[in-house]
Amino acid sequence: MSKVEVTYSGNMQCSALNTQNDKRVAVDCSMTRAQEFGPETLVAAGLGSCMLISMAGFAERHGIDVSGTRADVDAALGGKPEMRITAIDVTVHVPRALTDQQQTSLQMAAEACPIKHSFRPDTAITTRFVFGDTAAAAA
Repeated sequence: MSKVEVTYSGNMQCSALNTQNDKRVAVDCSMTRAQEFGPETLVAAGLGSCMLISMAGFAERHGIDVSGTRADVDAALGGKPEMRITAIDVTVHVPRALTDQQQTSLQMAAEACPIKHSFRPDTAITTRFVFGDTAAAAA
């Protein structure tokens, strides 16, 4: 289990500290400041990272190179009265062309990410995979 210490520093800004490795990230209100990561952006980054790490675990066990794979994640906030993440779109760009079986297996690994299964059932999450995307390797 991870431990994060979040401290409000004023002016709609926080600092999040990972107490296990002493790494920090700045957080602010993306609706008013948008100079740092916003809370919904961190959620999107967590989901994308989890999906890529899940894919990488499978890939390493099966000798598949997924280095350079990128996830573009867009989290949409719904309006009042219950402001929350209502939809997330994920596009995974894999820079190599793979066999159909490898593609299917990597997609299943990404979909098994535990963070993806942590959202409410009515949060619309769409995932798209692009294999052989040479632009992903250049980014």
